[in-house]
Amino acid sequence: MKPVPVTTDLLTYRAPRIFVVLFYILLVIWTIFSIVFLGMKGWMNWIQILIVGFIFVITWYFSVNISYRIDLGGDGNIQLTSFRTILQTHPRKIEMIEGPHLPIGFVRFKLEREKVYLFCISGSRALKRILSEIRSWNPDIRVRNI
Repeated sequence: MKPVPVTTDLLTYRAPRIFVVLFYILLVIWTIFSIVFLGMKGWMNWIQILIVGFIFVITWYFSVNISYRIDLGGDGNIQLTSFRTILQTHPRKIEMIEGPHLPIGFVRFKLEREKVYLFCISGSRALKRILSEIRSWNPDIRVRNI
């Protein structure tokens, strides 16, 4: 068994504020445009309004759960912070990490029961350091696009 690295530093990556703000501005614009466009076509009945409303609620519910910050403690505990929740986990509980296909995007962490997304810019040194520390804590983790 490989010895677990011991670091006393708290490693932190925070997505650039402009990236997060632009994402939510685009989401607001998409929501407003969709409501106006569908409203101009005329609503057929209440069921149609409920279905469209449900789609917007689900979209926003999941969008505000995209993490904008990740902290890795010296004991290996990971904290992913989003507007909706703060998720705490450990590298041993992460099955897979998938990086973005573009220079700007999302890192996907596949946990036992859920997937967590993190806003990211691929070239960030802080993010690369955190991901390499996670890999050293869990050498069996599957990694893609990183």
